[in-house]
Amino acid sequence: MRQRYTSIYGLLITAFCLLALSMDACARDLGKHGQSFAIVEKPFIQMLKSKLEQIDVQKEQEKMQAQARASAQNPKPVSGIFAAKEDRTWLHDPSFTLTKDAILPDGKLIHKAGTRVNPLDHMNLNRRLFFIDAREDIQIDWLKEQLSNADKDEKMENRIILFAGSPLKLKEELREDVYFDQSGELSKRFGIKASPALLVQEGNQLKITEVYLSKEGQHRLLLQKE
Repeated sequence: MRQRYTSIYGLLITAFCLLALSMDACARDLGKHGQSFAIVEKPFIQMLKSKLEQIDVQKEQEKMQAQARASAQNPKPVSGIFAAKEDRTWLHDPSFTLTKDAILPDGKLIHKAGTRVNPLDHMNLNRRLFFIDAREDIQIDWLKEQLSNADKDEKMENRIILFAGSPLKLKEELREDVYFDQSGELSKRFGIKASPALLVQEGNQLKITEVYLSKEGQHRLLLQKE
């Protein structure tokens, strides 16, 4: 039995050797066919430089300037602000809590950190803030009526703040400085949810009024000449 296994192993080894010799004989050098190229990896910086050289810098600058002008002329409207459907008036307390000591340049301590301070206890606002959506002609008409009917106090400044529309266009029309409520910062701070609206000082608080404008043109005048 042992001799039989030995004989089988011998046959297998012989067959394996013959197969190896046959494969070696079949592996020939076939030479080169067609044009060959060396594989070269471009350095990253060289590739980046090549891309930059293809860019028309002047054209890109003009494109960016055009986008900036378009954004300035027609900023994205403040979200969550709608035309007033009713009159609404409330008082806003501008007080805030100091996070640091309030110290004069001479070193005198005015208020310690943690003190709640109302700026209107020490100063006057000396300005009126008008908030409108300049896309609505009826709101622009209301604004013009308010400005023409307001007292001409030289110490009182009018600030026109848009929730939507073109500040540049309205500035040219009214000959007044016009601002935009960027990211809705002011509307969120004062709780304004509709336009038009007017903010004025009343004592040591801020009085804010949202005004409903009827389509019949009977607009409510909030400011009166003295």
